[in-house]
Amino acid sequence: MRSWPRILLLCLAPVLSAAPVAAKPDAATFAAIDLAVTQSAGEDVLLALAQSLADRAATPPPPPGVPATPVAAKVQTGDMQLALTQLAILSGSNGHLTLQLAQNGQKDAIYLLSGIATLTDLQAAGALVTHQDQVWRLHRPLVIWPGASLTVNPGEVLEMDAAGGSFVLSFGALRITGATLRTGPDRNLVVPAFRPFVLVTGQGVLDAYDARFQGLGFPGPVAFRGLSVLTGGVMRPPTPPRVIESHFDATGALSVEGADGLVLIGNRFDGALATAVFITSGTGITIADNRIRDTADGAGLRLDGALDDVSITGNMVAGGARNGIQMDGIIRGLTLAGNVVTGNSGAGISISRATCATIAGNIIAGNGTTGLRLTASGAVSITGNAIFANHSAGVEVAGQTGLPPIRLSDNALRANREGLRAEGLAEIHLQANELAMQTPRQFAGDFAPWLAAYLSQGEDAFVIPAAAGSSHPAFPPCTTE
Repeated sequence: MRSWPRILLLCLAPVLSAAPVAAKPDAATFAAIDLAVTQSAGEDVLLALAQSLADRAATPPPPPGVPATPVAAKVQTGDMQLALTQLAILSGSNGHLTLQLAQNGQKDAIYLLSGIATLTDLQAAGALVTHQDQVWRLHRPLVIWPGASLTVNPGEVLEMDAAGGSFVLSFGALRITGATLRTGPDRNLVVPAFRPFVLVTGQGVLDAYDARFQGLGFPGPVAFRGLSVLTGGVMRPPTPPRVIESHFDATGALSVEGADGLVLIGNRFDGALATAVFITSGTGITIADNRIRDTADGAGLRLDGALDDVSITGNMVAGGARNGIQMDGIIRGLTLAGNVVTGNSGAGISISRATCATIAGNIIAGNGTTGLRLTASGAVSITGNAIFANHSAGVEVAGQTGLPPIRLSDNALRANREGLRAEGLAEIHLQANELAMQTPRQFAGDFAPWLAAYLSQGEDAFVIPAAAGSSHPAFPPCTTE
């Protein structure tokens, strides 16, 4: 982290040393955030300030365990087509032609058929696996069959040979603790874009703690983009996937589909080639204390599909080529708190079709378009956020007609191109938002006709009513309605 001017550290110290508070942030907190943004403060300072806006605590679960009763591993070689047929049944055959071309005419694969294996056990596959010191190199694909388990232990490296078309396909359990999975230095001569990947599917289980993933994935179907967990079928895995305190370097994406109870805590994603984290459908999802930087294409964090009970807290999403956080699915029960979303080329946060959502205590600053965009969403509480210097509106509401109210309270909007913008506005509640430093425009679009009335009312609660004759349908109750 860069060295900060003494005056900046002295100004921020009272705020950073204070305990997080759940009440309305005071002017000093917003002033400290403004100073930090203006001075291009480092991510640690910004995250600490965001934490002071949102009273939250996320305790990582302990490292994943290994079943207590070991079972001898059974490893042998076989025809790769057997595994691809099973994969096609579970996930479809999209992209399989590219995968087969990358094999360069070879058909053999390494099968972990049963038991609990370590990398040492893979040597039973003979020349398809080579080993030097703590590095095991796969020259062909590795398939973990249902009921089998592979454990990669601290300090070990599993390197996959791109020239040999290798990858890891797990229908069983893959447990990685303090180890590295990476692409080797060679190149596939038939499909130059091919890079090894890790795919967990069916009833497969993924536990990664303090792991490192380097250079995985190639453009194409989600299954082959990096590290993917596609377990959204009828037969779900016995435990949800967990990725904790791990590091992703130049890996295409971490993709998770249909994983109820997903836990992503304390991870780093640097230079993802596509969307860094892509989650499709699920309930009871926890995404906390992750840092996502410099995503080359796609959003930093994207959620799609049917989602329920999602908690996104304490994350840094910065410097991406598109939106920082993007939610395209139908989501009910969202907590988005204590995050820092800054310097992304698109919107900071873009949310569609959300109900029962709380967006609190986030720093959303310096993004290329809108700070916070809500589309076709209602029953949303937006409170205590610092929304500064975004290149379009600070908050934009679209397509709200016919939906429950949105509440904006205790937010600070400064130096955005516009403060609040709307198209298709329904009922909006405004209270105690700081707009005095929002220049050049405070209200735009459907908000604009209400500016004079809002300014005359001061900090008192101000309600923009839904259009005459319109009403929103009955929704199941939630805390934000």
